[in-house]
Amino acid sequence: MNNIYELGSSLCELLSTLKKNREYVPLEILRTQYRVPYETLKKQIGDTATAFVKEITLSKLMINPDVSLEQQISVIQQTITTSGMLKEMSYTLSKLYDVELLHRQALKLRTYIEDALYPYIALQDCLVVDMERIEDTPIIYNTITQMVYENGQWSKQDLDLNGKLLLYVKSSSPMPATTEQINNGF
Repeated sequence: MNNIYELGSSLCELLSTLKKNREYVPLEILRTQYRVPYETLKKQIGDTATAFVKEITLSKLMINPDVSLEQQISVIQQTITTSGMLKEMSYTLSKLYDVELLHRQALKLRTYIEDALYPYIALQDCLVVDMERIEDTPIIYNTITQMVYENGQWSKQDLDLNGKLLLYVKSSSPMPATTEQINNGF
């Protein structure tokens, strides 16, 4: 979180400078006489904004370690491309100079990415059966999120899996099955 704050603060300062330059210096002069510092400032804004958005959208993102990383990255890239958020973010930076709005847009994009990755995360949903108390109702658990499904919602819960049987539900996989998955019966 500290890195997000630092990047956001830096971005605010850079955007403030850009806004002042554009308000007080004609664009033609910025593009000719002050071209090098103007382009440098725009590059700094782009680099900082990219780092800021990446930190918000991709930091500590949950992925399924049992599914190809390339496949999940492809889903992330496709989600970013089709979301339309990059265009909105660009407008927010270049016309509105609004870091708070950019932050909200990045959080919205993160939600889109998490939703797109959910089918991969859900592959790790399982029933946890306590072998010492076999008569108890199994618990629905996700081994990636470490969350338990109870009363119609997921909640964080520490669960000791020692001596437990984990039963994974066969699901319609969002990706093509590998030969290894077919041979192992998913």
